[in-house]
Amino acid sequence: MKALIDTNVLVYDTFEDSIYHAEAKKLLDSLDGWIIPSIVVHEYVWVMRALKIEVGEVVYKVEEYLQHHKAGLINETSQDIGRALSLIEKEGLNLSQYNDKIILSLALKVGSLATFDKKLRKQALTRKIQILPERL
Repeated sequence: MKALIDTNVLVYDTFEDSIYHAEAKKLLDSLDGWIIPSIVVHEYVWVMRALKIEVGEVVYKVEEYLQHHKAGLINETSQDIGRALSLIEKEGLNLSQYNDKIILSLALKVGSLATFDKKLRKQALTRKIQILPERL
């Protein structure tokens, strides 16, 4: 099975002392394919910057994920961006939700989403997107 990978899956997989490290590692290992949105790569880098991780380590980890035989990078299309902005407008949200709505928009196309974000999981479930891991 392939799934769209959310940023938190990569972050939890990266840090062995994180709350969902074992679950993230198991999830990535169990999948046949990782569909990684470009926005997730950007968010991952921003999280690493906020955590003050050395640039060389960040470069290594990003390359490790993107060059993995299971990984495929997906770029957002103008339709994905439009769908995300439309969802924000329809739901009366502010633009701080933009990144998650882009991920949700891409997950609608893929049909499955790997995330530990409870709000994003709920949104995906209401749209009949398969959520991984199935339980938190």
